[in-house]
Order: sequence, then structure tokens, then C-alpha cells
Amino acid sequence: MFKQLKKHYAQHDKAQLLNRRAELEEEMQFARAGKRPWRCEHWLTSEETAECEKHGKYTRLVLKGPDVRGETIKRVSGCPTCIANELDQVQEALRILKVHELLDRAGIARRFQDCEFENYQAVNADAQRNLEACRRYASSWEKCLAAGTSMIMIGNCGTGKNHLAVSMAKNIIRHHLATVEITDVMRLTRAVKNTWRHNSERTEDEVIDHFVSLDLLIIDEVGVQFGTPTEITILQEIINARYESVLPTILISNLTFDQLKESIGERIVDRVTDGGRNCLVFGWESYRAHIRGVAA
Repeated sequence: MFKQLKKHYAQHDKAQLLNRRAELEEEMQFARAGKRPWRCEHWLTSEETAECEKHGKYTRLVLKGPDVRGETIKRVSGCPTCIANELDQVQEALRILKVHELLDRAGIARRFQDCEFENYQAVNADAQRNLEACRRYASSWEKCLAAGTSMIMIGNCGTGKNHLAVSMAKNIIRHHLATVEITDVMRLTRAVKNTWRHNSERTEDEVIDHFVSLDLLIIDEVGVQFGTPTEITILQEIINARYESVLPTILISNLTFDQLKESIGERIVDRVTDGGRNCLVFGWESYRAHIRGVAA
């Protein structure tokens, strides 16, 4: 219920902001380019000097023409700098709403909502190197997207793979408004298989196209169970389609590199890692287990 209310108010705010942006863009066209507003095309035009309290003197356009009752009315252009400043504010507010919308759709589990690069615990030199690699990936996102640069993150449970994956997703969404989704193999294959029911509202192609068209797809728990041949085929189809579309995919697994190749196929692993180059190994003890040991 809360999510529905939140979405309703966000949509209301967005509609208001979009309307205001359209108004400001029309005002800007009038103030800077002299483009007359709708229904004022045939009004008389003149210029006069006006003064803005914030930005000083400027040349103001004046339109005079009849209203619906036939009476003469006057319309003047505003301060171009004031209009530009408000337009920037509206654009930023729309950008923030878009970021929240994309984050809500990203599939970030509640447990990982607070994960950021800044609060990742780099417990050793390898962890620090992986942190820096993930920061570089996020900061060079435009290049990674253009090249379809993918990655595999493998290693023990509790070593921060999901923490860094979520941090990358958040950073990429905030700075680039990218479409990102974090899912796992079970949810992904279930979403496809659910379309096989006679009463499904979506087709198999629609669901696969959704996963294939995302700017970045992050798939967790790869190889946690070998699955049926059908499930492996679904996973391979989506990863291959993204590879052919030059779109990045990040796979997260608790398996070793060789086990992962055995699980989902050497060809897939080779494509995602670009021949083994784009693979981050988290080969140390679980941080959670370490904390439990200290507490004991």
C-alpha cells in the first residue's frame, strides 16, 4: 500500500514538473528567441527595458492583443536568467525523480539497500583491488556500455560480491540514468517459465526482451544449482543475446572459475569475461563468519 501511494505521489509530482518545464521552455523561447506563445501569433510586438531585482536590466518583449472578450491585454517576457535558473531546477527535480524510479525498479534487495562503495569493508589487499576495479567500472560506464564490457565476480559467501555489485548499480543509475536490474538465476528462469502458463499476461519473447534490453543486467547465484537443461538454455539465451547486442552483463557466483565453466558452459564464461580478463576473485574468508568468530 505504501509503495502504491509513493508511486502515485511521484507520478503526480512528475506530471506537475513536466507541465512546468513545458511552460518555462515556452517562456524561454519567447524571451530569448522572440517566438510568440500559442494564440499570440498575430499580436503587436514591441520592446522595452525592464529590470530584474536579481539580474539587473534586460530587454523585455511586449505583446498586445485581444482576449476572448475582445479586450486588449498585454503579455511581457520575463527575465531570461530567472527563467533559465528555474528551468535548471525543474530539470534537476525530474532527474532526481527518474533516479528514484530506476532504483525502485533495479531489484535491490532490502538487505543491500544501504550498500555503497564508501561503506564496503576492504578487509585485505585483494578486497581493496576489487573495490577499485568496481569503482573504475562505474566511473567509466559510458565506455563500458559502448563496448559491452561484462564481468564475473566469483568467490566465497560473505566476501562482499553483492555489496560491490549493488554499489556499481546505484552509481551507474545515479550518474547515467541507466536501466539496471539485479536478479538471480532462479527468478530469471521462473519469469520466463511463468509465461508458459495458458493464462500468462506476458509472452516468453516479451520477458526475454526485457532482460536483453536492459543497459546492465546483474545475475546472482549463477551455478548455485546446476538446474535443468531448460533453465541452463534460458540463461544462455539471455546472456548470448546481450553479448550479441553489445550490452554488459555481470554474473555473481560462489563457484570457482572452472566450476562455473562446467555449470553454464565455457563459451558463456569466456564471452562474459573477455577470455578471462574481466573476472574478480573474492577468495578470502567470509567477513560475516569473521565477525561471528570475533563476537564469540
